[in-house]
Amino acid sequence: MTRATSTGRRPDGDAPPAPTDLERRRSFTRLSDEDARVLAELRPIVKKNAHAMVDRFYEHLLGTAELQPFLADPRTVERLKAFQRDYLIRLTSGDYGEQYARDRRRIGEVHERIGLEPQWFLGSYGLYTELLGGLIQQQFAADARKATRASAALSKLLALDMQLVLDVYYATRERRAVEHTEQLAAVGELAASIAHEVRNPLAGMKGALQVLRAELEVKPSNAEIVDELLAQIDRLEQLVRDLLTYARPRVVSRRLFDLHELLDRLLRGYEEATEAAGITTRRSYGPGTGRIDADLQQLEQVFHNLVQNSVQAMERGGKLTVSTALESASGNIEITFNDSGKGIQPTDLARVFQPFYTTKHRGSGLGLPIVKKIIEAHGGSVELTSAPGSGTTTTLRLPPQRKD
Repeated sequence: MTRATSTGRRPDGDAPPAPTDLERRRSFTRLSDEDARVLAELRPIVKKNAHAMVDRFYEHLLGTAELQPFLADPRTVERLKAFQRDYLIRLTSGDYGEQYARDRRRIGEVHERIGLEPQWFLGSYGLYTELLGGLIQQQFAADARKATRASAALSKLLALDMQLVLDVYYATRERRAVEHTEQLAAVGELAASIAHEVRNPLAGMKGALQVLRAELEVKPSNAEIVDELLAQIDRLEQLVRDLLTYARPRVVSRRLFDLHELLDRLLRGYEEATEAAGITTRRSYGPGTGRIDADLQQLEQVFHNLVQNSVQAMERGGKLTVSTALESASGNIEITFNDSGKGIQPTDLARVFQPFYTTKHRGSGLGLPIVKKIIEAHGGSVELTSAPGSGTTTTLRLPPQRKD
């Protein structure tokens, strides 16, 4: 004879299977089987109107400046439209099991990979509600109670959808951040080791070539070869300096100095290059930003890297604006470099702070990572915004006084 037990175990001694993560989520959002059946009744009308809905959806997206860089390729847009039509139809499949969950999690991974911030793809759910809400009213025009039930079911499903996408988005971002930190530590150690080993042989080669160039009679064609060798050694020496700068532990030697004076001196040093390139330079210094407590040499390097990037981005001329402002809420000093150059592609923008990543023909890919490392060592932050053809804005935020 069997008897019930207080543990809820089955007579054979096995515990009932624990609910899956998806089942717990569905239970929490109160998405029931009845909700699934009501949504499934919408499938024919959604299939009939899918093309028109998606066209309206993308008309709205293309009218949003922040999303235009992701939708610049017409072929990409058509591919995304096809996916969007399939997605809207699948919302009314009535089957919201593990395959549905896997599909939504995969979308979260894609959004994180291309750098699409949550505010934009979460905002899309409002569009889904608007587009499908009209069809619900049309489908259940004769049954107001069922229309209300279908609207509630759609809200629950979209809430579940957002949970799944966001979970994977942030989990993927966190995993990448951990991997990135580990990679940076390894790269830093390797870079320092290589730089130390390479620096002395480079100096010896450069010295020998300079002696040959100065003391030996060489043909003009051979002199050009020696000059090119010296130029390439200069490039390698700069790379070694960048490697050592990036790899060394960042020790900040703070002192009070005039920020505006430093910026003016740096920009004067670029006057010849900017005039030759047809670039006009504008300064806009806000009140209360003149004095700053920071490492002068390190900030000079930060500003040099940013001005150099701006000049290189404006090959056909343009305007560089350097401005400072005081944030009233935090007291932080904002230093902004804005250029009217060619801008940065969204896929590149997501990787500009990764060491050794560069789109330039000649570049170490360490300029912006060094900027980020120096500013964060000061307790500040770096924000970079850009779009192809619209220039680039880099904003540095630094605490004005030392924080003990």
